[in-house]
Amino acid sequence: MTSEAPIPETFAGAAWIWYDRDEFDLVNSWMQARRSFRLARVPDEVPLVATADSRYRLWVNGIHAGRGPARGFQGSWPYDTVDIAPLLSEGENVLAVLVHNYGVGTFQYVHAGSAGLLVGGCVGEESISTGSEWRVRPAPGYLRTGRRVSLELGFQEHFDARRDDESWMLAGYDDSEWRKPWCRAVGCMPWPALQPRGVPPLVESMLRPGRVVSRAAGDCLQGWENRSDVVGTYLEESKRWVPVEKSPDLSEEGSEALVPAGADHWFTALCLDFGREVMGSIILRLEGTEGGEVIDTLVCEGMDGPRPLIGRTDVGSRPAFGNRLVCSEGKTEHEQFEHWGFRYLVVVARRTGAELGLSARLRAAAYPLNVQASLSTSDPRVDRIYRMCVRTQSLCMLDAHVDCPWREQAQWWGDARVQGKNVFYLGADTRLFRRGLIQIGAQEVPNGLTYGVAPTSSHRCILPDYSLVWLLTHRDYYWQTGDLELFREFRPRVGRLLGYFAELASEEGLISFDDRYWLFLDWFPLFREGYSTLYNMIYLSALRSVSELLELCGDRGEADRYLNRAASVERAILDLLWDGNKGVFLGGLDREMRPVRPGDPHSLAMAVLLDLMPDRNRSFADDHLLPMVRGEPDESLTPSPYFMHYVFEALKATGNRAEVLDCILRWWGDMLDRGLGTTEEVWNARAGKHSLCHAWSAHPLVHLSDVLLGVRQTAPGWSEVRFAPGSAGPSSVSGGVATPHGPVEVSRRREGSRVSVELNLPEGVTADVRLPGQPARRVRGGRFAASFEAES
Repeated sequence: MTSEAPIPETFAGAAWIWYDRDEFDLVNSWMQARRSFRLARVPDEVPLVATADSRYRLWVNGIHAGRGPARGFQGSWPYDTVDIAPLLSEGENVLAVLVHNYGVGTFQYVHAGSAGLLVGGCVGEESISTGSEWRVRPAPGYLRTGRRVSLELGFQEHFDARRDDESWMLAGYDDSEWRKPWCRAVGCMPWPALQPRGVPPLVESMLRPGRVVSRAAGDCLQGWENRSDVVGTYLEESKRWVPVEKSPDLSEEGSEALVPAGADHWFTALCLDFGREVMGSIILRLEGTEGGEVIDTLVCEGMDGPRPLIGRTDVGSRPAFGNRLVCSEGKTEHEQFEHWGFRYLVVVARRTGAELGLSARLRAAAYPLNVQASLSTSDPRVDRIYRMCVRTQSLCMLDAHVDCPWREQAQWWGDARVQGKNVFYLGADTRLFRRGLIQIGAQEVPNGLTYGVAPTSSHRCILPDYSLVWLLTHRDYYWQTGDLELFREFRPRVGRLLGYFAELASEEGLISFDDRYWLFLDWFPLFREGYSTLYNMIYLSALRSVSELLELCGDRGEADRYLNRAASVERAILDLLWDGNKGVFLGGLDREMRPVRPGDPHSLAMAVLLDLMPDRNRSFADDHLLPMVRGEPDESLTPSPYFMHYVFEALKATGNRAEVLDCILRWWGDMLDRGLGTTEEVWNARAGKHSLCHAWSAHPLVHLSDVLLGVRQTAPGWSEVRFAPGSAGPSSVSGGVATPHGPVEVSRRREGSRVSVELNLPEGVTADVRLPGQPARRVRGGRFAASFEAES
């Protein structure tokens, strides 16, 4: 899937350019590049293709025109296409590009030792492609001293506006002293092939904070100006945050917050609230600056009273999300390069001899998901939870399904499986999911395993259970689309991966923990060290899925081979990992094949979904899963919000839809009660340590739709559904679920003992209708209406 592709004609004559040798001194390096040209007439269209390693932002005549590229691998590096005609004018025009090369790997970028910018295009007969006609320089305002903002992402941005401003983006700027670029031919290593980004560009909009919620002041840490870590410095300084009772409305155009005057040895700070989690790049404008004032910006997701919750920078992901801006004289305006997720913006002012006017905005970035689904009920709490989940999912969609907008922005594939179903329900959009399937499959360990996140430079992120999830998501993709071509292309890759597990398996067929890698499974005290029951159940599920897909592809021999292997694993689970005396599965077997403690709710949920012991599915739910969901979440006893997706699937499969609804209302309702507007990473998450916007916990949007609308997919590509509405929950329900054919829409109203329902099916979808007390019937497209007696 990463083999060479033809170089697009639009790049003909273009060259990769950099301000120096493209392999020298690249860590946290920045380049500005310009190309001026004149137009007698503006064409109707001017398609421009652009890419860079690592990242770029493009301006045309000072107007922001795009950013990119999408995450990818240098072997088939992504490029973007944009029509710049609407931004051109008669006379002099300029393309201005800011390029940042990390010089190191991250959890969305693998550094290949080179940097460069590549642009292709023509205006009339004139080429504006990158080459010797361009002018470049190291970006003078960026100081390359900032520390990483986290283990998973890039660097803090330190920008000195006295050394540079935004005039370089404008036509007429004198770039005669800039350098001619170093040039390399298109197709050179490490970029032998180029491909379109494959997913739509992000949609941008401008947001403003609502108000100043608190303020603080304190003595500056001695030597602060020589320290590279903005956040670490802030955390070491003593300060007292107090509420701001009367704040100007900052959401209005032209509104400002006043930054109090300070001194060389002490700072003032303001905390601005955007009102909810947001994603984008921060833009600051300061009025009345004398030059040399220092404005540090930090972001966070939560507050403790008036105090922003900025977590420790030496644990976990080592989060240190902060930037530094040194002001120029008169007025300073600057936009950060990267986009971050947060709710609260902390502005720390140092060396302010006079009061300053501060305007803050956010260039918000969002994936253009066409949401076709909806849910509206007579219970406001249900509606709020649904909207909270939808917002969470939308914030975790960039150029990939990402775990969270704050700490990592990483394409973890276990998370992406949950997100994929969320997005299928919301918009029937498979583009991010398909691209992720390709990228996870492309980054391969020599023994066939995938990385758990891709692209990544972290070799600690090889998760064998997420490799199995990658196999399962091939079946998910087929089930959503009815398309087998992607699986067919990956068949050799699938075989190599399953070869790893075959070599790992015991004589009985069970797979064990491989201590070279991270066996995740869940944030829960599961048994992992030997033959984990849950791990083997996931393996069984993957074998069954691969066998099914192979049979659909017409390869019965290979399908039978994996089905036989699945049968061996199933026998071993039932013979060796089932404790018949206690009626539960073991946690697993140690390496000497000795039983290890009774199991966990995860294995029971998986047993139901695998239908391992059909006659016990009801008791697994009644005796174990239902008592758990009727209580309160406890991280030592309860699966994480991520794995609760599978618990809810098991409960729905055993007819416990009302209990799923009740659990969501209480557990996710508690998030609302604690003031969250998005779903948290773990139960009772703490801002600064955990993510407060994590899409792996946004799956109630799927389960609420299943339970309340009563629609369930029963055939590949949504050609068939089952419509089995109940009467539990709110008395009035309406909404829809997206399908590739259009939304399936439902309304349901309960009045007394009667329930009336209406179903609207798009063309191409057939429904198996099951109403209580009535014979089954099939409905093909169009509208269906009926009523039935409410269940007692």
